[in-house]
Amino acid sequence: MAAPRRYYPGFFGALFLVLLRIAIGWHFLYEGTQKILSTPSGKASILARVFPVSDGPPFTSEGYLRNATGPLAPKFRALVPDVDARRKLDKERLKDDWAALMARIGNHYGFDDDQKKKAGELLGKTETAAGEWFLVVENAEKVKKYLDEVDEIEAVESNPDALSYERSNARDDRKAAEADRKELVAVVDGWTDSLRDGLVKLATPEQVKDAGPYEPPLTSLDKVDLATMWGLTAIGLCLMLGLFTPLAALAGATFLTNIYLSSPPWPGLPEAPGPGHYRYVNLPMIEMLACLVLASTPNGLWIGLDALLFGWIGRGRRARLAAEAAAETPRAERPAPQDRRKFKSR
Repeated sequence: MAAPRRYYPGFFGALFLVLLRIAIGWHFLYEGTQKILSTPSGKASILARVFPVSDGPPFTSEGYLRNATGPLAPKFRALVPDVDARRKLDKERLKDDWAALMARIGNHYGFDDDQKKKAGELLGKTETAAGEWFLVVENAEKVKKYLDEVDEIEAVESNPDALSYERSNARDDRKAAEADRKELVAVVDGWTDSLRDGLVKLATPEQVKDAGPYEPPLTSLDKVDLATMWGLTAIGLCLMLGLFTPLAALAGATFLTNIYLSSPPWPGLPEAPGPGHYRYVNLPMIEMLACLVLASTPNGLWIGLDALLFGWIGRGRRARLAAEAAAETPRAERPAPQDRRKFKSR
């Protein structure tokens, strides 16, 4: 049965609300599946048989989080592990991370004493190479210059009394510092990748078969990526099917609010990359408001699985209201019951 009449906007109003729900659901579903299919595991999944496989690099939200400019930018950036590479560019902390990496891989495969000895030798060679690199005056100066720039940028960003031109200069300086970070981190990541590959190769075929491939522990960025990919897919599927529609629409609105606040089109902030020019209102905000409209109407009860799962709630309520209305009607105003005896005599 249909939803309560007081919520029903008429045939065309209901039709277009349902079409809006399906359209937004498809947008979420397609975005989510494309992100999943960009990963190695996604390309090998059943989804790859249904949706076209993306040829681009694996999805990561790092760029989106790292380049946030809105009021929540510090919180977004904090989700990226070692966002400013302070740990990677600290020789002693880097050694601790490599020692932990060696221990994790050794425990995963169950290295014996000989393998542990060889792993220690690999770690020692890597630490020696890093130590020599950090001792080079030019490299040490690059690292110091970069870290000093980051300190100055953060001082401006965290200062509520900073002038608009100072904040603008800090944003430009961060772009330049980001280029320096990538150059420095590329060297460190090369050492880490080489060490990891060397440690994995120490495992015997039997150890690999028993323990399976080594997988590093999930970072906060990995968790954000997984939540984004599968969250978008689930929201889109629920909206298209009309399943748990209010919750799915609210979840979509929450996600779009985060997108909006990451790079809001406000005066004094740089424009977000992409086509179009906006002031205060942009496409994520419009779609977010549309999701809130969907969340506030029972459109899943008009066409959707919600009608099958929860339609009985509305039917029971309407039956109860009808019974209460009948009980309150004065007896004199009620129509006389049909005389069944006369009907039978005929």
